Amino acid sequence: MNKKLIVTAMGLVMAGAMGVASADVKLYGQLDVSVNYDDPAAGSYEIVNTPQGPRLDAGDDDLQMKSNNSAIGVKGAEDLGNGLSAFFKVEYQTDVAGNTEANTGWEGRDQYIGLNQERFGKLTIGTMSTAYKTPGSQIDVAYRTSLQMRDLGLQSKLHAGKGENGQGRSINTLRYDTPSWAGFSLMGTYNFDKRKNDDLNNPTLGENDDDTYSIGAQYKGGNFYAAASYLDTQANPNDTGAGQVLAKYTWNNLEFHGIYEFDKGLITAVRSEGLDDPTFTGGANDDQADIWSVGTSYTIGNNIIFADYGSASDSDGSDGINNTFDDVDDYDAFRIGAIHKMSQRTFVYAGYGQNNPDDGTKLKRGTIGVRHNF
Repeated sequence: MNKKLIVTAMGLVMAGAMGVASADVKLYGQLDVSVNYDDPAAGSYEIVNTPQGPRLDAGDDDLQMKSNNSAIGVKGAEDLGNGLSAFFKVEYQTDVAGNTEANTGWEGRDQYIGLNQERFGKLTIGTMSTAYKTPGSQIDVAYRTSLQMRDLGLQSKLHAGKGENGQGRSINTLRYDTPSWAGFSLMGTYNFDKRKNDDLNNPTLGENDDDTYSIGAQYKGGNFYAAASYLDTQANPNDTGAGQVLAKYTWNNLEFHGIYEFDKGLITAVRSEGLDDPTFTGGANDDQADIWSVGTSYTIGNNIIFADYGSASDSDGSDGINNTFDDVDDYDAFRIGAIHKMSQRTFVYAGYGQNNPDDGTKLKRGTIGVRHNF
């Protein structure tokens, strides 16, 4: 076991011991493992993006075990008086199924520190979700499982990943959240770009001081939730932004939700794998690869049954020419599934999903899994 892993584990154990003595510090986490049947076979167990749209990684076996964002973390807060408090969170993810090729053990997730003032809001610095990603989890009943919406194309990949070019979890970031006024609140993030010259081998191509920002608004009241947000990498020369609106309504045991994402180049960029390429952002010149989906869930005792359907438009990429370099294809997608709660902290689930591109191979996934929260 490498030294970094030992130090991390010892730190988490010590923090957990502190949590026993102080209610302000808490050790928490989740373990989620599933067995997936993927067609085509997916040896690396993951749906990935290509210029033609999402596909399954090539592999030798169509039956795979997957660790779904299994993580452990420490979070806490301190009351500083006069309505002011300090807070922090440090979370690490690990692959308990052992499929990660580079067996590094732990990967950082949300890691931040901040100050919260009851009247003026919350200021956070570190690594955290953008204002674009934050609302997405609110409408996904299968969030952080093998059937989550972003893995099947029912949400864009702007709700996933970690980086500074529009990924769902933003590094080197400052975030501000307002207090709630009658259910309404605002949020925003600003990323401090690590370097102006993104491509050190060719600075003339890499001079792109693209400090990514996101802004959003949300409303929570009674059985209704709604949000709107915008994300922009400020990258040149291509327009690399995206906006979304989404809502969820609960009526007795029945819940309805929907999302629409407007592409201003950034959805095209993430689907054509151009976000982290300093010489090509992969964006589009106008609204192109929009994504929408609608769904419902029904609760029966300790069981939840859910279903979703969605579609995405195609795009000819930043050059506006139909070629294979930065194009993305249109597709439709759906999922159906069920969750059985065995306790407040443990549940099992099963389901099936498809992503059907206009051109190319249909993607099919069946899964059965178990989750324990602590």
